[in-house]
Amino acid sequence: MRNLLLKALSVLQLVRLPLALAVGSDLWLAALLARWNAEADGRTVVTLDLWLALVLAGLVGGGMLGFAAGMNDLLDQRRDQATNPGRPLPAGRMRTPHAALITFGSLVTALLAAAVFGDDSLRTALLAAAGLVVWNLVGRHLPALGIPMMGLAHAGAMFIPWPGQPFTLPATLLFVQATLTGTLAHRRLAKRPTLDTQGTLLLTMLALACVAGLVWLQWRRGAGEWPAPDRPWLGLFPLLAIAWFAWLLRAAALAPAREDAALLLHRALVASPPATAAAWCLSLDHPVAAGAFAGTAIACWVLASLAREVHAMLSAPPAWRG
Repeated sequence: MRNLLLKALSVLQLVRLPLALAVGSDLWLAALLARWNAEADGRTVVTLDLWLALVLAGLVGGGMLGFAAGMNDLLDQRRDQATNPGRPLPAGRMRTPHAALITFGSLVTALLAAAVFGDDSLRTALLAAAGLVVWNLVGRHLPALGIPMMGLAHAGAMFIPWPGQPFTLPATLLFVQATLTGTLAHRRLAKRPTLDTQGTLLLTMLALACVAGLVWLQWRRGAGEWPAPDRPWLGLFPLLAIAWFAWLLRAAALAPAREDAALLLHRALVASPPATAAAWCLSLDHPVAAGAFAGTAIACWVLASLAREVHAMLSAPPAWRG
């Protein structure tokens, strides 16, 4: 029983469960935005039962994250023996073939779920998967390029349920949050290679170009007016989510210990997407969906704390675990 539990925890650690839930919430919001837009009438994401559309969206998001995280661990086995010995592969709790099976099984699951939404959704998912492969092979070794690439992967996944989504502001904000978190994590946790002045300038230029592209896409597709002219105060909710996210980043930047900074950054990465999704739902006058996302944000926050304890338990010597 104990060995089975350790194996289950190792699988959840490999696929980064709290972050998978956060990415899943991004796809849930994308599916709901499509269903709330009259232009999407006739799309599969709209005609499916709500629960099925959300399950498929969650599988796409979680599967993509599991693929990215698993590939990262597979490629980093040797380096993780020195820097992250508590991960499943360097710790010997999981064999490489099993990790590869879970990794590519996650990708297949995501692609099959995306295919249900339509051929264009499948093509978008394949493009996102290709971007994750490029990031793992090249981007993570070039932070000035890799950090915006990962932010773009987070934002781009929101177009899988409906690639024609005209309301791109949620994806734009998600890109900015992921990029800022990744940049601060790279600096605060002293990751290699370091970001020098030229690298930071290149990263900033690429990030601004991505933001400009997403905003242009919204203008090009003729997104409807937001917030509603008769209730402009609803637009304050996303601003409150942004303020909370900024507070988390500031706390991480000022944390005296690297471990405390890492925990705060992890919480920002996993809890901000569902919290921001709740804010978008409130700004669009959908309080029930907002409540569901708020509950997801709390769950992600708790899971982020539990993941730290589980990681410490799995990394402990066998005698202590016994």
